[in-house]
Amino acid sequence: MFKSLALAISAVTLASAAAADPAGPEDVVALLQSMDSTNIATEWLDDATVRIDANREGYNFTFRLMDCNAEERCVSNMLFATFDMPGAPGIDDYIKINEYNDNYPFGRAFLISSESDEDGYVIGVDYAFITADENKIGEEEVKFFFVILNSFVSHMQEEG
Repeated sequence: MFKSLALAISAVTLASAAAADPAGPEDVVALLQSMDSTNIATEWLDDATVRIDANREGYNFTFRLMDCNAEERCVSNMLFATFDMPGAPGIDDYIKINEYNDNYPFGRAFLISSESDEDGYVIGVDYAFITADENKIGEEEVKFFFVILNSFVSHMQEEG
């Protein structure tokens, strides 16, 4: 598993230098549209943070741009996807999340419990990266996030 993930990282690293788009919300929306993402919705959370929700490959995900300047160029970026789970999380859920974080070096899995068992809980995975030097985002970052997301889903579906 590490070998295939390392190869994917190498490919992403080499390709990202060749094709990248400016890191403004409109540019990210255009990028996601060009990658066949659907249901794209943009919301400014404050003066320096924008949330872009979308769907791709059957997954709902969010592209959050942070530390945006007056020209709407953002240097901190996070892609994440969450999954609503019923009931209350058990110790096995926490173990599974920790195992993912211990075995997969890219992306960060998380579990957010609610105050009530009736509300269920949320599990998810995120991938954060900085674009401060060149302020560019390319499709390779989105593709790499989907490598991470698919590894997370596979891991969470494994028995044991």
